[in-house]
Amino acid sequence: MQLSLLRRRFSFWISTVSIIICLSDYMGSGLANIFIRSIPPINILADVEPMRHWMFDFENNKWGASSSILLQVTFLTYFIFCITWFLLGLFIDMLVKRLRRTIQLV
Repeated sequence: MQLSLLRRRFSFWISTVSIIICLSDYMGSGLANIFIRSIPPINILADVEPMRHWMFDFENNKWGASSSILLQVTFLTYFIFCITWFLLGLFIDMLVKRLRRTIQLV
């Protein structure tokens, strides 16, 4: 049972970690919010005007900042964060699979 749990794919583990980070941010951890805001897709979408107001909660701003990293994020931001890390995990899984094939061919 323990070995099968450890042999899961990268996409599973990275997605699990991203969900834990999102839950931590939802519960109030400021460090998790900084980590969520640091990935490139969220930074790119934060500059596009309609997406900016869909992804960040400007009305419930307890810090009083308008363009700070301390703005609270919405569900859409959590979703984009989890999907980004899941796709990164799939990419790593594909690389590992391709590497195993090349090792078996040699």
